[in-house]
Amino acid sequence: MFYLNNCDVKDLNKEVDNFFRNGFFGNNIKADLEENDKNYLLTIDAPGVDKKNIKISFDEGYLTVSINSKYEHDNKKKYIVKERGFSEVSRSFYLENADENTIKAKLNDGVLTVEVAKMPKVETKKIISIE
Repeated sequence: MFYLNNCDVKDLNKEVDNFFRNGFFGNNIKADLEENDKNYLLTIDAPGVDKKNIKISFDEGYLTVSINSKYEHDNKKKYIVKERGFSEVSRSFYLENADENTIKAKLNDGVLTVEVAKMPKVETKKIISIE
């Protein structure tokens, strides 16, 4: 059982909000990953993010997108809520048969699109003869 003793409702609401915002559901990159016969198309929401704060890497079949944001606050102002400060999020996507030499990325109106061509599948199955 869970009991609350001497708990202020405002404090409780703040803690519950922080848990859901920063715990399971917060600080997350929202993405769509499409696949067709020729390529992958990754679309990510990145509102208000400058392209200099986005890093895209590809390693051993994993395409990783990292976004770092830092907001400057005026210390002379009295804030009621101050949630924007430093944010760092990252997502990785496994892309089978991706051609790393074809990766193209574009940021337009707060939406990042990353296109990756597929390499033709190579048959790796080998029949072994018995002597």
